[in-house]
Amino acid sequence: MNSKMRNIIDENITLEEPGHKYVLETDPSIEFQSVTELIGNYFEPFDKHAIAEKLVATNPKYMDTTAEALIAKWDAARDHGTKVHSEIELYLNKSIVPDEPKARDAIEWLKKYQMKSEIDIYTEIKVYSKELKIAGSIDILAHDKRTDLYEIVDWKTSKSIDTVSFKGKTGTHPITQHLMDCKFVTYSMQLSFYRYLLETYYGIKIRNQLIGHLDGEQCKSYVGDYYKNEIVEIIHDQQNRRKS
Repeated sequence: MNSKMRNIIDENITLEEPGHKYVLETDPSIEFQSVTELIGNYFEPFDKHAIAEKLVATNPKYMDTTAEALIAKWDAARDHGTKVHSEIELYLNKSIVPDEPKARDAIEWLKKYQMKSEIDIYTEIKVYSKELKIAGSIDILAHDKRTDLYEIVDWKTSKSIDTVSFKGKTGTHPITQHLMDCKFVTYSMQLSFYRYLLETYYGIKIRNQLIGHLDGEQCKSYVGDYYKNEIVEIIHDQQNRRKS
């Protein structure tokens, strides 16, 4: 492990569940906001109860189901995604063979990915800034030892990754109102925040941020867009809010 990775892998910060709360042991008074939560402030929140009620009332596809059943299905998909993430991490850290097909697909993809160069894989890396009071968890941070460049990989287990929003819906804030409110964009925003934190506060160079889509058939990777300007604007917006 190189010196930069030793600096990145910080055991002083932990993620407490339930509540998804980041705690810095050396300064527990800092209240971190998670990257996912922060980005959510700039797009319409997913109100599963309201959306489920609307779908069963207006969409013929869901006429034969109830809002409760639809919500249960979404919750099951979320829990399944958590299990897949956990199995990937267990394999990489302890060589425990996954049960979930999607986790096995991720491992196979990683093996092929590593064959491209001399690549070290690090899993569940927590990054943060005490100055910004922002923290997040990266599924995979890959280091190419030949080029000394890094790539971020984030696993997604949803059925599809849409690149166009429903009825052209966009972000809810002036900073994001030019962006499509779709999975590809919100995932890219999440990865952009990780990239910004790593390059600005940890001094490493990121080549790409990848979305590893586990659709049940294979793992297909997409290069996420880098929304650096929007990330900087969000940071400034948050700083201004704290001052006011």
